[in-house]
Amino acid sequence: MIEIGQVLSLKIRFNNSGVVANQAHPVLVVNVDKEKNILEIAHIDSITEEKKWKTLLKGNVTIKKDNPPETVIDKDSFVQIDNIIQLELFPELVRKRRQTEKLSEIKLKKVLDRYDNYKKNEWIDDDKKVFMTKEEIILLNSDI
Repeated sequence: MIEIGQVLSLKIRFNNSGVVANQAHPVLVVNVDKEKNILEIAHIDSITEEKKWKTLLKGNVTIKKDNPPETVIDKDSFVQIDNIIQLELFPELVRKRRQTEKLSEIKLKKVLDRYDNYKKNEWIDDDKKVFMTKEEIILLNSDI
């Protein structure tokens, strides 16, 4: 069973213009709606020298590898909250979990609070409101 706070490794479509990840990326589960069979995720990107500036953007939330130590991320990262990515939920997606552990409670709360606040108070372009069907997910992730 996939739970909020877990990290999946998936190739996803970043927008409705058709931009697709060229490899599997970590994504944080931010919502699970079992009634509608929808999983909502947020893309995680590691902080590199070239991407440090992105941590300052309102549409990103920084999560550190330490304090407390995290098992779901490998290094200091940021979560992109300026889009809405929803996936059709199906049992085989559980195979894409990186592990069963979750992001620590304090960091998860920070991400979820900022994510919810961003969705309520900021404009999100329709191009960045993505829904991927089971068929599309399987097509991009042939190992499911």
